[in-house]
Amino acid sequence: MTKEEEILAAAEEEFFRNGYDASSTAIIAKRAGVTHAMVNYYFRSKERLFLQILDNHVTELLRSLKPLMQADGDMVKVSIDAACVIFDRMNGDRRFPFILSDISRTHPDFLLKYREALDSICRDSLSMHRDRLRKCIDEGRVAECTMNDIYNSVLSLAVTPFLTLPLLENVAGRDEAQVDEFLRERKAEMVKILSSRYSCDR
Repeated sequence: MTKEEEILAAAEEEFFRNGYDASSTAIIAKRAGVTHAMVNYYFRSKERLFLQILDNHVTELLRSLKPLMQADGDMVKVSIDAACVIFDRMNGDRRFPFILSDISRTHPDFLLKYREALDSICRDSLSMHRDRLRKCIDEGRVAECTMNDIYNSVLSLAVTPFLTLPLLENVAGRDEAQVDEFLRERKAEMVKILSSRYSCDR
C-alpha cells in the first residue's frame, strides 16, 4: 500500500470506531504511522479525507450498479440483481453502512453532491425503467407498484442487515461464522421477498 492508501485505511477505521465528529487527523496519522503533516499534505483537512473515503465507496457501488441501470431483462430479476449488488458491496466492507449512517445524521450536507450526482446518472435510466415497469404491470408480469416502492424495498432489504451486526456481535455474542451465516440467510430471504412481492409468476 502507498502512504496515501495507508492513511485512507487508518481514517476509515477511525471514522468507523468513533464517528466523524469524534475522530481527529492526529489520531489517524498515528494509526497510519505517519506524521500529522503528511495527512494534511495528502488530504488538507479531515473533511476532505472523509469525502475521499466516501467517494471511493460510492464510485465502486455505482460502477457495480451501472450495467443494471441499462439492463433490459426481466424487471423483477433486475431489481433482485441490484439488491444483490448492494448487499455484496456492503458485505465487502461491513463498516461502510455505519459510516454512512453516522454522516447522514450528523453532516447530511456531505451527501448533497451524491444525491445530485445520483439524480443526474439515474434520471434517464429510471425513466426507462418506469416505462418498462408500467408495461410489465399492464402485461400482468409484475404486481402493481412504483419504482419508488422497488427502490425502497431494495435499499432497506440490502442495507438493514448490516446495521444489526453490532447487536448480534456485542449483545447476542455471535462469532464470525454465525454472523456470516446470518448474512447468507438474510441475502437468500431478500431474494425471496423481492420475488414474492413483485413477481406475478410466483
